[in-house]
Amino acid sequence: MHHYPKRLALPLLFSLISPLAHAIPHTPQELLQPTSPRREVRVLLGSFRRVTLSGVDLLVSGNTTLAGESVFSVNCGSSEGQPFIDFGAGKKMVRQLEIASPGGFLQVNGKVYRNRLTIHAKGEECAVVNTVDLEKYLAGLINREMAPGWPVEAMKAQAVASRSYALYQAQIHRDREYDVEGTTQDQVYDGASSETAKSNRAAEETRGEVISFKGAAIKAYFHANCGGRTELPGAVWGNRSPAFQPVSCPYHRNPRDRLSWSTVLTKQQLEQAIKKVSNVLPKEFLRVARLEAGVKTNQRLNEVVVSDTRGKSFVIPANAFRNAVGNTKLKSTSFRINPEGESFRLSGEGFGHGVGMCQIGARAMAEEGKT
Repeated sequence: MHHYPKRLALPLLFSLISPLAHAIPHTPQELLQPTSPRREVRVLLGSFRRVTLSGVDLLVSGNTTLAGESVFSVNCGSSEGQPFIDFGAGKKMVRQLEIASPGGFLQVNGKVYRNRLTIHAKGEECAVVNTVDLEKYLAGLINREMAPGWPVEAMKAQAVASRSYALYQAQIHRDREYDVEGTTQDQVYDGASSETAKSNRAAEETRGEVISFKGAAIKAYFHANCGGRTELPGAVWGNRSPAFQPVSCPYHRNPRDRLSWSTVLTKQQLEQAIKKVSNVLPKEFLRVARLEAGVKTNQRLNEVVVSDTRGKSFVIPANAFRNAVGNTKLKSTSFRINPEGESFRLSGEGFGHGVGMCQIGARAMAEEGKT
């Protein structure tokens, strides 16, 4: 039985995540010891009405081999309230379909993935899950979470963070049909299509390195640019974790990283955005009159206060407000609000939620020669 090596995680990660998070010499058996020589992770690729699959000598549901090169479609729907999967010849209806590739590769809607797929019938759609070797999963996401041209040592830091995150999710979602989503909801994964020699090297040369706290892998968050200081998970999502502690990051000020940003919202645009936060604003809310900063932690806002034309004020969590406005427009919750006539100028620093590893900091440390 394979055991993950008892090695220390990268110091680079510790300086940017937390002085409290540390690798435990005795790896936790339940979480880190795989049940087979190669640890796998289940990645939700998405939900679809129709899926086009292709590959060579595909094995379908363990008992049907499609010899040679095959291309076929899977249609999903429901009949009399029962979801079904209709695949290929014979119009065979099933609730679940498994497809494995002995050659190691198969295509899903034109993208290349490794190992095997499980398709679950869900109402009018199917959930498509890719079960893949953990290290190949990392190789397929590193270039989507970091620029391919970044130093390999920064990519190794990303591999350690992403491996820890995936193992954490696998532990808490063991009874679910998948461990992680292949989107920004968890980690952006593009399969074998985005693998490069450098991303494979980053995964393999850190194989088994996990950030743990009190014997368990942590949910190792990361973000693009902390703006100078990292944040606590509780300040962003409300879930407190003793494995994290805010730290200063002096590596974020390179002009190429666009530390500072500014965006202007008209009152109409603001109204359209905050209507998305339906669980905060009551139905009787009138037109926006004012937008002000609320409580602040470290350098980030915990909340914003919006007032309507009657003078009634309502508090909106800053992270929910950012999501409503748009994460690429409002790049972080470290911002200031300045009224400009019928508009508001929001000016801030950093990019991302600010929790965990600052990727720009990781790149800068790697460029300095740190490992």
